[in-house]
Amino acid sequence: MKGLSAKDLRGNDPVELRSTLRKLEEDLFKNRLKKNTNQLENTAVIRHARRDIARVNTVLTERLKADKADKAQTSAAAKEKSK
Repeated sequence: MKGLSAKDLRGNDPVELRSTLRKLEEDLFKNRLKKNTNQLENTAVIRHARRDIARVNTVLTERLKADKADKAQTSAAAKEKSK
């Protein structure tokens, strides 16, 4: 999963983002295991995986905060209409 960008990730829904996050975490674990057994040739893969995980977490947090703000705004508008 080389080359993930936040721009591409923003088009995904939270379920897809969580599955991507899970896969990246599994890949990171496998690469760390390979590194400790001296089977990993390119150690930069670990750095890229960590950064991709951070990117996915950032987009997921943005999405959840935006959803929460939208819900709060609609509930406030509904309360105001009922007055």
